[in-house]
Amino acid sequence: MHVYNSGCGGLRAGAIFRYWLARRRTAILKFLLTSFLILVVAAPALAKRPDVYPVSCNDLWAAVHDTLDNPRNYGVVSMDDFGQRARFVVIGARGNYTQTVKLKAKDGGCAANATIIELGPHNMDWRQFQHRLAHSLARLQAAKPKPAAASIGLP
Repeated sequence: MHVYNSGCGGLRAGAIFRYWLARRRTAILKFLLTSFLILVVAAPALAKRPDVYPVSCNDLWAAVHDTLDNPRNYGVVSMDDFGQRARFVVIGARGNYTQTVKLKAKDGGCAANATIIELGPHNMDWRQFQHRLAHSLARLQAAKPKPAAASIGLP
């Protein structure tokens, strides 16, 4: 036995459902579009780019050499002074992976391109290497003799 609602209640329920469905689709599309735009804008900020230091590559290589000479933190596998590349192992890391760092002149400074393999979402090994490298560079820059300023004498 079929019961038909002869009033407009049946049409009204269908219209409400269609309205609800249209609003739901609109909300989902807004959410997806907003998420996509956030990812597009944030992607360049999240991309890993090499660090460019405002010093010559020879000065930065001396700092890399000084940083990797600490046997408590790093085990050096190989160092290529001519190509300014180093392969090393991080002491105390969860895995025994060979890490690399390579220097290349860029924009009046020197770019340090590193390949640091890290397990998990945190890249502690890379951050510690950057911190130690910056500390070594600052120490070596402070130890460098400063050029004497030319004195201008009045006749």
